[in-house]
Formats: sequence, C-alpha cells, structure tokens
Amino acid sequence: MTEVVYLVGRLVSAALEEIQKLLGVKGDQDKLKNLLEMIEKTLADAEQKQTTNQAVRIWLSKVKDFCYDAEDVLDEFEAKALWRRARPKRKVHYWFSWLSNFIFQFEMANKMKELRKRLLEINEEKNELHLSSNVCDKSIVQWKETHSFVTISNVIGRNKDKQRIIELLMRTDDDGVGKVGVISIVGMGGIGKTTLAKWVYMDDRISKYFDLKVWLSMSVDFEVKKIIRDIIESLSHEAKCDSWSLEKLQNHLKSIVENKRCLLVMDNVWEVSRENWEGLRDLLEGISEGSKVIVTSWNKSIVSTMGTVPPHNLANLSQEDSLTLFVKCAFDQGQEKNHPDLMAIGKEIVSKCAGNPMAVKTLGSLLYSKTKLSNWECIRDSEILQLQTGILPSLRISYDLMPFHLKQCFAYCSIFPKNYKFNNLELIQLWIANGLIQSSGNTQELEEIGQQYWEELWSRSFFDDVVEDYLFLTFKMHDLIHQLAISVAQTESSNVNVNMNMRTQDVSPTTQHISFSDPSLLPEDELPSYLSKLSRVRTIMFPIKKEGSTGESFLEMCVSRFKQLRQLRFLHLCGNRSIKKLPNSICELHNLQSLGLAGLINLRFLDITTKQQRFPEKGIGCLTSLRCLIIGDCKNLEVLFNDMESLMLLRKLFIGGCPKLASLPQCIKNLKALENLWICNCENLKLPEGEGDEPRSMSRLRSVMFVGLPKIVSFPRWLEGSTRTLQKIDVVHCPNLGTLPEWLQNCFSLRKLKIEDCPKLSSLPDGIRHIATLRELWIDDCGEISSRIAARSGEDWSKIAHIPEIYIDGRKMK
Repeated sequence: MTEVVYLVGRLVSAALEEIQKLLGVKGDQDKLKNLLEMIEKTLADAEQKQTTNQAVRIWLSKVKDFCYDAEDVLDEFEAKALWRRARPKRKVHYWFSWLSNFIFQFEMANKMKELRKRLLEINEEKNELHLSSNVCDKSIVQWKETHSFVTISNVIGRNKDKQRIIELLMRTDDDGVGKVGVISIVGMGGIGKTTLAKWVYMDDRISKYFDLKVWLSMSVDFEVKKIIRDIIESLSHEAKCDSWSLEKLQNHLKSIVENKRCLLVMDNVWEVSRENWEGLRDLLEGISEGSKVIVTSWNKSIVSTMGTVPPHNLANLSQEDSLTLFVKCAFDQGQEKNHPDLMAIGKEIVSKCAGNPMAVKTLGSLLYSKTKLSNWECIRDSEILQLQTGILPSLRISYDLMPFHLKQCFAYCSIFPKNYKFNNLELIQLWIANGLIQSSGNTQELEEIGQQYWEELWSRSFFDDVVEDYLFLTFKMHDLIHQLAISVAQTESSNVNVNMNMRTQDVSPTTQHISFSDPSLLPEDELPSYLSKLSRVRTIMFPIKKEGSTGESFLEMCVSRFKQLRQLRFLHLCGNRSIKKLPNSICELHNLQSLGLAGLINLRFLDITTKQQRFPEKGIGCLTSLRCLIIGDCKNLEVLFNDMESLMLLRKLFIGGCPKLASLPQCIKNLKALENLWICNCENLKLPEGEGDEPRSMSRLRSVMFVGLPKIVSFPRWLEGSTRTLQKIDVVHCPNLGTLPEWLQNCFSLRKLKIEDCPKLSSLPDGIRHIATLRELWIDDCGEISSRIAARSGEDWSKIAHIPEIYIDGRKMK
C-alpha cells in the first residue's frame, strides 16, 4: 500500500522535523514511524490474502483509513511550518504568536496520542491475523493456458494484420538481428492478440516456410529452464523431463533444432528481464537463420527487451466488423433478419464494446438464444464489467501484476469521465498533489518521476490514442479500461452526474476524489446533502469545459462551509468562465498544490487566464514552488510580473494568446531550471535581446517553440546559453524572422528542427551540417529555403543531407 510508504516518508521529512521539535511532539512521531514500518513489512502478505480472507480485507481498510487521518494531521504540521516561514516577523505579535503555538501544541499532542493508540490496536490485530513479513511483494494472478487452434471463420476484421505479420515472418532481410528475429503483437486485454497469433500459426504458408513450429503458453514468470523443457516436449514428444539439468536440456534442444528454421510463439508474455531473454536466445543459437519468435503481450516495454522490429500494435475492430462478430455470436446463421428490434439494441451494445473483440463475443454469447427484448435491454443498460462474465478477470491480470504505486496512479484515473481526453501534465499534477509519486531520493523532480509512471502505464496498454502536442501528450482510456479503473478505485473516487438528481446520488462518505460532469447545472443556493458527509476530499474537478452561472457560488459554498476541504490538494476549475473571483476562504486551503485559476504558497502547477492588464505585484513571483506556469488567453494583458526570476524551480513556461503583451521581463533569462519555453500567438511581443551566452542564462532548456510572433526578427541572444541542452526547436508563423542564429551549429543535442511560414528566411546556416544528432527537419512555406533544398541538387541540400528524416512542404524527402 503506497499510503503507508508515503506516510513513513512524510514522518521523517525535514519540514516536519522542524515544527515537531518546536512543538514538543517528536517522540510521538518516532513511535508512529516505528509501528508503521512493522506494519509495512506485512502488507505484501495482506494484499495477497485479502482476496479470500474478509478479516484481512477489513484490516487493510483500517490501515488505509488510519493513513488518511494521519496525513491530515501531518498536513496541519506542515502548513504551520510553511506559515512560519512565510509570515513577516513582527515583535508586537510575540504574545499572540506564543499563545497560538501553545494552543496548537496542545491540540496536536492530543491528536498524535490518539493516532498512536489507533495504530497500536491495528498492530495487535495484525498479530492476531498471523500476517507474515517474509512474503515476496508480488501479486497472485490467475494464469490461463492457451493453445494454437482457432476456428478460421470466427476471426473477423484481422486480414490486414495477418498479412503484415506473415510478411514480417517470411522476410529475409533481418540484417543485424542475429539468427532469431522477434515480432511483437501488442495491445490491451481482449483485443485479439492470441487469436491473431493462432491464425498466423495455422496458415499453410507458415507451415511450409518453417521446419519446426512451437506454441508456448507463457506463465507469469519468464523461466528459461521451463521454456526449454516445454520446447523439447513439444518437438520430440519425450517423456517428462522435469528432472533434467539445464545442461542436459540445452544439449537435447540443440540436437532437435540444429540447422532448422523454427517458429516459436510465446503467447502472453507478462514480464521478462534482458538477462533472461538473452539467456534463452543464447540457448537457441543452433537454429537456422530466418527463425522467428512471435510475442504477444500487453506490455510495450517487452518490445525494447526482446523485439528486433517495431511492434505491431493491434487496433480496435471497426464498428462494422464488431457488429458482424456480435451477430455471429448472438444468432444462428441468418436468424438476425427475423429480429430487427433486437438488432437495433444490438448495435447499441456493440458501441459499448468500443471495438474490443472479447467484449463483443462475450456479450453476444450471453444473448444467444435469448429473444426477449428485456434481456437485451438489460445488457445494453449495464456496465460491461458489472456483468458476470470473464472480461473483468482477463483485464485485471495486467493490473494485478503492477507494483503498488502504479496501481494507485491507475485507480486515480477513475475520477475522469468516460471518453475523457486526458493530458499527461494534468494527470501527473493530480498524482503529485495526492502523494502518489514516490521520490527516488535523488535530485529527480516529482514531475519527471510522474512522467516515468505515465510511460509505464502507457507501455502496459492502459492508455491509447496518444497524440503528441508540443505542450503535453493527449490520450484516452478504452471504455473497458476506464471501467476497470472505477472497479479497483472502489469508493475512493466518484463522478457526479449533475444531469441527474444530485440529492439522490449515492456518494460514499469515504470518497476522496470527486468530479462534476457539468458545472452549469450545479445548484446556486444549496449543497447536496451527501457533500456535507465527505470528510476526506482531496480532489475536486470540473473536467468538462462548460460555462455556467453557478460555478462561483458553488465554489464559495464548498470552501467556506466544509472545514475538511482544508485537506484539498487539487482543485481544477479551468474552462469555467463564470468564476470571476475566488472567495477569500480559498486561502484556508493550506495543502492545495495544483489550482487551475490562481495560486497559493505550495503550488507546483498554475494555469491562469485573466482579463487584467497586468498581474499584481508580489503575486505569481511569490509562488516559489511552481514547476509549471501556463498564462493563456489573456486578451488584455500588457506586461508580466517583474519578479519572475524568483521562480527558481520553474520547469515549463507557456505564454499564449496574449495579443497586447508587448515585452517579457529581462529577468526571464535567469530561469535557470527552465526546460520548456513556449510562446504562441502574441502579435505585439518583442523578445528581450540580452547578452549572448550569459553565465546566468538558461542552461537546462530542452525545447523552444515560437508560434505567431510577427514582431521577432531574430532569436534572443540569451538563448545561446542553452546550446548544450536544446533538443527541439519549433518556429512557426514568424513572418519577419530574417535569420537563424549562428550558434545553432553548437546545439549538439538537437534532435528536431521545424520551420514553418517564415518567408523572410532565405537560407539555413552553414553550421547545420555539423549537428550530428539532428534526426528530423521540417520546412514548410518558407519560400526561398524550400526552393534551395526542394531538389536534392539544391544549394542547401549538402548542409542537411546527413539528417535521416526531411520533410519539405509536406513531402517526405528521405
């Protein structure tokens, strides 16, 4: 349970040490930490036993409840520490300060003693449950064996996929991959990976091309000895060779496969280390050139470990193919024509499946021989994973195999509505604000660790439809994956549909994360009764960007009436244009870390839009914890804040849609930690020049984007300080930009350069030929430059001939 790990970490934080020593409760803190560490050692055993033991399940629930309550107390400590640092020192208030500290100390001491008492009781129950501290931290999953046979007529919509895999299998130009080439079929559960592999395996062309074929149904653990044993038993029909040594196994294997072209199918590879894969590959060295391995997996990272060609990502079925498959499962041949009423409902059921063949087949089979309209309507109106089918167990395997911290991050995705278009920055801030990102103990930022978590979930096929925007990545969750997230989150998250009667909706009192589907329908003068029962709310979101007249009053009611909202970490209000100002009571949200409109002392992420001409003094510049600042659609904004250099931890800065903004503060060049600078659609903006390669100028910058800046004629000289780190430069619609900087040739980390609609650029700098790392060059609508390199014999072609990918006016040149 990440809650316990997180809580132990907080109990030894520097900020907490300072205030607890001052208030005299350090001893209670140490006792709590020691008890928690003892409990933490038994959590792996408890996690495995809870599926069959209700007492253990209840005990784990108590542990989780304790952790949340303890977090609330620690939040009060840390808020006090932050307040002490931020407040002005005034001697006249000494007496009141002492009295305030005395009262606070008394209250906190009582709370710490109460927590320790509760934790002692939890620890005693742990002993009664006989939980072990020697259990490996690994989930138990239900393994399902597969075989190589498939009825060809049951495979729908995969002809192109099959042809592509066969082409890869029979390809002979696998230069540099050794004797064994690996083709990976990747996709979420139920997408049809195994079915496609079976269809390919049974094809006559494959049977003729390969001398030997072996189907391996992989267990969760990648055991080299077991795999070799299974291959031998499949090919030689030997008696069981369980007792054979690895030496005897490899000698026998070599005698069977030597100089034979072999095809191995490894179906459902869950996890594999590079060491184990190389060990297996070495033992297969005797096979003939042209041998292949087909790997099916949820996990894209398997490809980087085993794969020698890019993976084949299996897509969802089309609506037409899904309907064909559904009809085949739900009706005897031709009978669907006799039931047009059922077919109409069937189309709606198929849409719910979102192209997942397993879901289509399962629901179609459930309805086979059922002709009552009510049966079909029941399936249509139910969530798929709530039905008693094998879909949830199949999807859940990949979830069960994840480490705890990824499970928690995945479960938090349930707060978003179905079909939501996520972006990775927003989601990572949600994880950080709720303590789900575990610091690795080095200098790595939480945002960087969060991005690693995101990539791991993506590699495991929990996210799809990923599109790279310059500012962030957008992506979606398949409907079934979203339902899985809701299933594992249980009562911790709630999506409130305000189109329904809010007063009658069932929201658990233990809900911590809540989102409202449509803020325009929120009540103006009262709060639903279930909201007043919520005591642990950490997240409030309005994820659907709709305007309404009630957002401001609803916000003020929530913040002012609910004292427990002081534990709020994440408040998302972006897109709600009805909110003109924030209530004064929002300053009581001491633990708020991410806010979509305005900021507080602990903020790491701020996305702000204003109608003002300037920001207030000592405003944003005081938010010294900021890592990401987005200033967008500020139609009247003329100047920024002059204390920008105070944002020493800022990593991302986006300024866009500010047509009256005329200049940036000179101190922008002093943002030493800045990694991404994006300035877009600021028609009157002139960038400060500064000095070239200034010692204090940006030295960690990775990406620069200038879009829609007609007033700039050259790059500011202070960007020269980032030549060693820049990886990506985009310049779009800058009609007066006359030259690219000479220092571009010193950008030895640059991977992508894009220039679009810059008609006054006449040539590329000669030094571009020296940038060996440059992988992509995009040039569109740049007049003379385009003509100088449009033909391979053009004047500037020799400068860029070394770049692997070149696109000129939308056409790929190489």
